[in-house]
Amino acid sequence: MMEQTYMGIDVAKDSFVVATKLDGSVTTSLHSNDKKGISSFLKSLSNQTWCIMEATGVYSLHLAVALYEKGIRVSVVNPLQIKRFAQAKLRSTKTDRVDAALIAEYGERMQPKLYEPPAPFMRKLQQQRMPLKLLVKSKRSFSNQLHALSQLEEADKAAVKACKAVLASIEKQIEVLERQMQQHAEEHCRDLFALLQTIPGISTKSAIELIVVSAGFKNFTSARQFSAFIGICPCINESGTSIRGYRGISRIGDKNIRATLYMCSMTAKVYNKACRELYERMVAAGKAKKVALVAVMNKLIKQVFGMVRSGEVYSAQC
Repeated sequence: MMEQTYMGIDVAKDSFVVATKLDGSVTTSLHSNDKKGISSFLKSLSNQTWCIMEATGVYSLHLAVALYEKGIRVSVVNPLQIKRFAQAKLRSTKTDRVDAALIAEYGERMQPKLYEPPAPFMRKLQQQRMPLKLLVKSKRSFSNQLHALSQLEEADKAAVKACKAVLASIEKQIEVLERQMQQHAEEHCRDLFALLQTIPGISTKSAIELIVVSAGFKNFTSARQFSAFIGICPCINESGTSIRGYRGISRIGDKNIRATLYMCSMTAKVYNKACRELYERMVAAGKAKKVALVAVMNKLIKQVFGMVRSGEVYSAQC
């Protein structure tokens, strides 16, 4: 029986470096990150190959899907895990080839979870979400600039006109993307989409956001796991008798979903019975309001996962 071959892949925009770890030795090779380069790389692989790569968005997606469809074992891991692994080994040198070798070693030692690509409709949602976030950010920037111009006694008409024109275009594109994302959600996961919106505090937009980030709740097995992934788990900082304290939340992960859930918590603390009681209890106990809102965010996630598992609509007793 052939020995398992571990391949660490460091993916960039135009190329990817492969480090092959076998019999204690490591060899590296460079490939172009396009159809031709990926096809050539796939032909060199055996069934005993296990490829490990960092999650780098669209740059790693095509390669990961191609490996999966060929039947090659592949794992796509959080870049932070690789970073922490490098720190544990006291690595100071950082090049593409060194990184690829480190990823291969991580795969051999940690045996990460095998990758399963999202459904085609989910890939569309993920792709649409990225420009939508950029458009929302741009809208905020131009709105702020327009407001700043309005404070001037003699605002330049050309500057004002340009800001208004760009804002109108951005708002139109946001509307188009949001409508298409909602159509995809209603068409491909209607029941889940409707179920999430029964929770007071979860809007149509936030329901779509939760579905996209969790890949339809297939990438996570528990609310705690999801909270850790998006960075809203409380961090305790204690050591011996001298260091005792709460360090806030980890803030690891996608800040956009954190912002979305924070806005959801503002509504939930008023209209969601369980969240309202939790918030009022914590504030009455002297906790800061932001700390109480983070607790509400975690409560919402628990409600979401409880309903996804049971398939039952929201109940005030949740």
